[in-house]
Amino acid sequence: MRKLCIAVFFLALASCRKDPAHIAEPIAQQPGKDSVEAPGNSPFLGDLDIDGINYLPSDKPMVLISTAYGRDTGNGHRQAYPLSTSGWTHPSVIHQTLPWNGFTYWMAITPYPNIDSQYENPHIFCSNNGVNWQEPAGIINPIEPCPPGDGYNSDVNLMMENNTLYCYFRVSGVLSGRALYVVKSNDGVHWSQKELLCDWPFTVIDVIAPSMVKSDGNYHCYGICLGETTPGEYYTNISIRKMVSSDPVKGFRPVRDVDYNLIKIKGRPWGSSQDPWHLEVQKLNNIWLMLVTTTNHGGFGSGGRLFLGYSKDGVNFNFGTKPIISTSGTYKSSFHPSYDPLTKKIHIELWRAMMSNGWAVYHEEFDIRTGPQFIV
Repeated sequence: MRKLCIAVFFLALASCRKDPAHIAEPIAQQPGKDSVEAPGNSPFLGDLDIDGINYLPSDKPMVLISTAYGRDTGNGHRQAYPLSTSGWTHPSVIHQTLPWNGFTYWMAITPYPNIDSQYENPHIFCSNNGVNWQEPAGIINPIEPCPPGDGYNSDVNLMMENNTLYCYFRVSGVLSGRALYVVKSNDGVHWSQKELLCDWPFTVIDVIAPSMVKSDGNYHCYGICLGETTPGEYYTNISIRKMVSSDPVKGFRPVRDVDYNLIKIKGRPWGSSQDPWHLEVQKLNNIWLMLVTTTNHGGFGSGGRLFLGYSKDGVNFNFGTKPIISTSGTYKSSFHPSYDPLTKKIHIELWRAMMSNGWAVYHEEFDIRTGPQFIV
């Protein structure tokens, strides 16, 4: 028991170091589409049975074969770290009905071997079943190297727009403190130079785990925000906020309650001892789905659990009263939703990141029952 307690303590400590405390488709998305659409574009009118979600978590981590590279130590030399089933976190997956450059699934993900942030650089993989992944032929991973000095990359997010794949990522230790960048590709192999979306000071605000969703001609960038001075209904000092722009690169300003507005959540589904930590948002027809990983209050990543919520306006979200699985140690995960008109259920394909097994990612699937007013 003493050995188990020590192991848990060091796991929590490691996750606390994940983000250094600088502060005190069935139916799938088509290229260029705003969202995944249910047949007939009919509205979601009923509620979702989040508490009724029941599935068996996988115990088999995915195999992602690549080499992680750290920061330049001089003369172009970078420390190399071969990876396969462990050392991975922050998955972001998109699924296309028709193959894009030969594959229906594309994933951005960051290495994290030995909890060393210098390796957290964006890697790209592709697949035709969401389970067996490979690097696209000709790619040079990572697609963005580690920044110089003490800076590091993290928190990737993929979006497809007009046959172009966008990979957003967060950078710490640059400009005024932290920044959000994007690189683009027309084939998943060759990537543009990075473009700056916005930057912000360490101690004022944050955009952790940015998640970009296009809706009604606008681009909605959700993020986890640190440094809230007044507790809210669902958080103590770590909230969820959103920026909106008419351009996928320009027009984003993380200014609290001006251009970076608070997301509202009914109740506190994760309890008083936890806050939101990482997230991903997807839009299925006109329902917004949000996958949240939590952290122990003040833990900066420790004790993570996975919660799923939904909204009809992208601002007011309802969550269930419990996590979708009871396993602790969950980190930022990714998902793809689709609607089955025969069963009248939403099908979720999940890529769940865990701190266990040296930071691994698991593929899982489950369904959500819809309410009686749900119309297709």
